[in-house]
Amino acid sequence: MLRTETVVATRETPVRAAGVDRNETPGSGRVQSIDIVRGAVMLLMAIDHVRVYSGLPAGGPTPGIFLTRWITHFVAPAFIFLAGTSAFLHGRKQADTRALARFLVMRGLWLVLLELTVLRVAWTFNFDFGHYLLAGVIWVIGWCMVLLAGLIFLPVRVLAAVGLVIVLGHNILDRFVPGLFALLEKSHWGWLWQVLYLGGPMQIGEHGPTLFVLYSIVPWVGVMALGYVFGRVMFMDEPMRRKTCLALGTASIVAFLVLRGFNLYGDPRPWAAPSANAQSPNASRSSATAPTTTASPAAQQSAPATPPKRPQAPAWIHSSTPRSTRLLCSSC
Repeated sequence: MLRTETVVATRETPVRAAGVDRNETPGSGRVQSIDIVRGAVMLLMAIDHVRVYSGLPAGGPTPGIFLTRWITHFVAPAFIFLAGTSAFLHGRKQADTRALARFLVMRGLWLVLLELTVLRVAWTFNFDFGHYLLAGVIWVIGWCMVLLAGLIFLPVRVLAAVGLVIVLGHNILDRFVPGLFALLEKSHWGWLWQVLYLGGPMQIGEHGPTLFVLYSIVPWVGVMALGYVFGRVMFMDEPMRRKTCLALGTASIVAFLVLRGFNLYGDPRPWAAPSANAQSPNASRSSATAPTTTASPAAQQSAPATPPKRPQAPAWIHSSTPRSTRLLCSSC
């Protein structure tokens, strides 16, 4: 992850940079407010990952489990948004925009490599790289950094417009995803659509592993672009910066609650209250504790059976993937 850096004074000029809180540690080069937000979302992420490994479904069976999953809607957006902000702050120390672009490309590719190797082992506890790979949030942060390396050459207003169009408009095609996937399945460019927008499993070569794209690049590249533009807010005067952050945060949360709460826009799988017959207490408890049809990540390392021709992904993939991935994984 990018360091959260800002312009700090040299020893010869002890004046602090504009927009830095007075409670910042002198010469630390850190923005404490950003670090606090990152720490908070890391705690939320850890809580949700405990739920995943415990086998409990994302939507229940109790209100506490539901809210545990619901609150994590802030996690990935916060990480990726602040990665864009950190890129802007880091760029203030670079000699020119080209230097920042090179940094973003190298850092992004390094994150992609870590996702496909180290984090793949950390999630699955096995080295079975020949049958399936996972492209999660670190993967998408890496590729978004690579793309941001080109976007930072745009004027700031244009970059803000691009980010807003991607974030606000990417759900327009959700209703056409099943037909779009069927159309692109036979296309040579179908894999690119899966990486960019659709997500889901994709075969690498004729006999290669299956790559499960858990996070598609769209809309996250738009989120990172908006985070980069937001970096300018960090250099406002403190009263204006606080007012701007409060207004943007409040408006975003209210918009999310209204759009998703009333199923107006943005959810490819609109929610609905379960019927009384379908959600009895006993049924909820049994569904939460029943064993899955695929081996757990820890068990796959020692399974003596010959791997099937079609790879069996870890069970938690089917309950934690965005957009069309859960639909597409059902055939694996």
